[in-house]
Amino acid sequence: MTQIGKNIKKIRNVRGMSQQAFADLFELTRGNISSYEEFRAEPKIEVIIKIANFFGIPLADLIEKDLSVNDLLHYNTGLVLETEKLKIAQQLLKVPYIPILYINDFIRQYKDTEFIAHLPHIIVPSTSKFRLLAFELENQESLPSGFDFHSGDVMVYENVVKENIHRIFDKLGIMIDNEGLKIGVYKEVSGQISLSLNEWVEYPFNIESDAEYWVLRAVYTQIV
Repeated sequence: MTQIGKNIKKIRNVRGMSQQAFADLFELTRGNISSYEEFRAEPKIEVIIKIANFFGIPLADLIEKDLSVNDLLHYNTGLVLETEKLKIAQQLLKVPYIPILYINDFIRQYKDTEFIAHLPHIIVPSTSKFRLLAFELENQESLPSGFDFHSGDVMVYENVVKENIHRIFDKLGIMIDNEGLKIGVYKEVSGQISLSLNEWVEYPFNIESDAEYWVLRAVYTQIV
């Protein structure tokens, strides 16, 4: 029996990777990795070669040697830097992007998953486990005061659901419903949440309604 399953587990531990994260690197399933580590199966030779090349480990050592942590560090002297690169790569997400010209179409079809799937996409680094949408900002005048963004900036929003509602307060957000798109800052007063554009205009917040609520996660500003 080879040492490949045991070595895969050691590589994961050194890199701080889950079985799923490791599997994603090589177009495998978490079940594949589990079966390798538990000696119920062994990867095909082409997979072993990919693993060896990716982590800079001699093929014979990966297959035959019971690798130690020191071995793994020795094989890859840039481990810390490459680990950080790996983390960044794992956090790159494909996000539907809504340019200014698509805003009205999006408002009419914001519940249509097929329409959303066919929108343009951008790639952004993010650790969010919730849905993301990217909007092109049409003009600064549409924002509440205090936000120094500019026309053409790309604003990445995270879908507000019950699991992340505690993180939205005093942050810029948008509400989308059949009446259109509203923008403001999430406020909580006496246990009631609202989306506040200014001291005169506030929109009610109801997570159980057909409206969708989003909170700003990142802004990508154009360099003029």
